[in-house]
Amino acid sequence: MPMSTIETAILVVQGLLGLIMLGSGGVKFLRTDFHTTQFNQFRYPQWFLVVTGGVEVIGGLGLLVGLVFAPILGVFGGLLIAVTMIGAILTHLVRVDDPPSASVPAAIFLVAGLVVTIPRLLAL
Repeated sequence: MPMSTIETAILVVQGLLGLIMLGSGGVKFLRTDFHTTQFNQFRYPQWFLVVTGGVEVIGGLGLLVGLVFAPILGVFGGLLIAVTMIGAILTHLVRVDDPPSASVPAAIFLVAGLVVTIPRLLAL
């Protein structure tokens, strides 16, 4: 049976989000000046930068592996990214009182993680 347009779109979102999180998390391991400065502004210790990067990489890998081998890993990856993005949004809005526009990327990734995860959870 062929996939619907919605199912195809969800798989595309899953793949794109997985790649984005691999890149975003991977660059945090490099401890770039941008990220170290940002985490200092957030008043987080620098080790948390590496932990955040690791969580993003694991979530991204789960999304990508879930496309091919084990769909449940896509669910876990999507949930991991969604929870991480809630933390990012709260950091911007509450912890450092950034303007709401600073949370837009995290909000987009949160929605993408939920778009990937919710239909699969409902199908269980």
